Amino acid sequence: MSVANTMTLDVPLPELVPAPPPFPASASASASARRRPATLVPGMRIGGWRVERELGRGGMATVYAVVHTRFGKRAALKLAHGGILGPLFTPQTFLREARIANRVDHVGVTEVFATGSYAGRPYLAMERLHGRALGARLDDGELPRDTALDILIELCDVLGAAHAAGVTHGDLKVDNVFLLDEAGTGGRRVKLLDWGIARIAGEDDPLRGMIAGTLTYVAPEQIRGDAITPASDVYSLGVLGYRLLLGAPPFTAAEDLELLHKHLREAPPRPRTRWAGIPAELEATLLAMLAKQPGARPALADVARVLRAARQRIRSSGRAWIPSPSELPADVIGRPILASMPNQTQRVAAAALAVAMVVASLFRLFSA
Repeated sequence: MSVANTMTLDVPLPELVPAPPPFPASASASASARRRPATLVPGMRIGGWRVERELGRGGMATVYAVVHTRFGKRAALKLAHGGILGPLFTPQTFLREARIANRVDHVGVTEVFATGSYAGRPYLAMERLHGRALGARLDDGELPRDTALDILIELCDVLGAAHAAGVTHGDLKVDNVFLLDEAGTGGRRVKLLDWGIARIAGEDDPLRGMIAGTLTYVAPEQIRGDAITPASDVYSLGVLGYRLLLGAPPFTAAEDLELLHKHLREAPPRPRTRWAGIPAELEATLLAMLAKQPGARPALADVARVLRAARQRIRSSGRAWIPSPSELPADVIGRPILASMPNQTQRVAAAALAVAMVVASLFRLFSA
């Protein structure tokens, strides 16, 4: 479970028909639920699970580390906030994430193996992950570009499996991407979290008519209230690609309405303005992923191919950690500022560049 730090805007349309609550409760049961604490504390029991500690808190739920009281299995328990539940977001809506996770059945999707309710609030018991969200990792500094490409390529694989199963994630963002401390099956290190607002092809969408997503990453059709399709995930992946490879999302704004307008109307900045040496095919692909119309966006398989080619080009050049000279911070006369480089490898590279510049200057001086 991630802790969102980007505002999510839910705007129900007038024609949205409320669904009946699936968990009717008696008056005595409701009174008992009200007496139960909203926040779980270590040692409390919920179903067959004993709470160890809180792992994270987001807009829809809180996640706790739990252990099964009989079998000793360690898990993460995702408990919905009572305040989100109502006619437009029922316990059934929350619990559909379990069905979606098992429908996709991919190693990059967190396993969900039990459901239940506590004080009228639904919960999911799921695989406990060890690592941290991509957003938290970025707080420590930017990723090397080949590592960023690794993450994007793994996400293409997860999304490809979801799309093949008829599922569109609909809320791809840095806080829903989890980086494992240790590589799992096939060397994979990425899990795509929070499938609670995903769409299933051929089924009624319980969030139809709502902008259910994070505004920085939301696709234009999500804003317009049009059908959400796999192309919507391609758009959000393009936004994530800008963030990881270029250092910032394509669109930012102080006001939500301005940000929505940019998604709908404004062309994204050319990637080369932020990465001078970006491969031409990768630049063209990132721009195409952000096309305003879903049909103009590339297929996910083509995106993955371009990302792999870019990763191979970076690694074969031996410059995965080293930015181009034009990207090195410099002082007023153009010398690289070594102290501001984010890691030792880059500082050494910048030092070598500085020495080369001095040698070249001396060579020109004595050759004159």
